[in-house]
Amino acid sequence: VKIMYPDGFHVHNYPSGSRYEGHWKGGRKHGHGTYIYAGGGKYVGDFSDDKRHGKGCYSYPDGDVYEGEFRFGRREGSGKYKYAKGECYEGEWQADRMHGKGRYTYSTGKVYDGMWAEDRPHGEGRLIDGNNVYEMSYQNGTVTRQQLKKDQQQPGSSGGVVDAFTWLQQAVSCQPVGPCMDKRSDWRK
Repeated sequence: VKIMYPDGFHVHNYPSGSRYEGHWKGGRKHGHGTYIYAGGGKYVGDFSDDKRHGKGCYSYPDGDVYEGEFRFGRREGSGKYKYAKGECYEGEWQADRMHGKGRYTYSTGKVYDGMWAEDRPHGEGRLIDGNNVYEMSYQNGTVTRQQLKKDQQQPGSSGGVVDAFTWLQQAVSCQPVGPCMDKRSDWRK
């Protein structure tokens, strides 16, 4: 529905309870503005032809916040999504989904830095968990390969990537059957 305001800045209150304060062009939101949704969300940023388009910040009612690029009403391009629970994704977006190169920081402190497709890790990346760095491969969010970078875990190593299970066997001198204990140290000390 076209709202016929002259081009320029205007405030419009919608029957739904939503409110737009910003620029209009040809009866449509166009330019910089603030849209406050009746459900509690809020968008501050650029509009084009009545859609979020350009740079902007969308605050969700649950406390999540997306700040970045929009195209034709969707998150698209580069942006940062901060979850109210403390997690964060910063990277590329396509069609409202995490897609392309991105970095996800979990509330536990773990960080996945790599490729994404359709909101899931997909392709190659690194998982940083404390002092451990893992080279990862994902297929639609499922781990297909996980290797601990030896040079990131053991000081003075020759470097390179080894299989995480092989590294664990070497570190504690045990075989893959039954419980094992580090034979190089007395665990009771």
